[in-house]
Amino acid sequence: MALATVGAWTVWIFVIHSIDPVHTALLGFFLFYLSLFVALLGTAVLLGTLVRLWARPTEIAHRQTTRAFRQGILLSGLFLGALVLLSFELLRWWSAFLLILFFALIELLFVTQKRPQ
Repeated sequence: MALATVGAWTVWIFVIHSIDPVHTALLGFFLFYLSLFVALLGTAVLLGTLVRLWARPTEIAHRQTTRAFRQGILLSGLFLGALVLLSFELLRWWSAFLLILFFALIELLFVTQKRPQ
């Protein structure tokens, strides 16, 4: 997972240096946001898993990794959502609040979900 994260950051840096945002079409922006999402996701999952393993060493590692992956997706989505709103000059305090509330409600939905015994 660490190797894939380093690869994703490498791809993102390559995209930044090789694509001119003034002359690119929609594909350039898509590659930028997709590579950034994957890089942020990998970083969040790695850090989240390491912190969880350090804080709760007796809990099953698979469950900790699954939670870290879910929260990494949400955190990366939140960051990219804010970045997209910022690129369209639509990021205000209330739109950021609504974005955070949206992702917090999704996480709350997962946390309160009943699991089969």
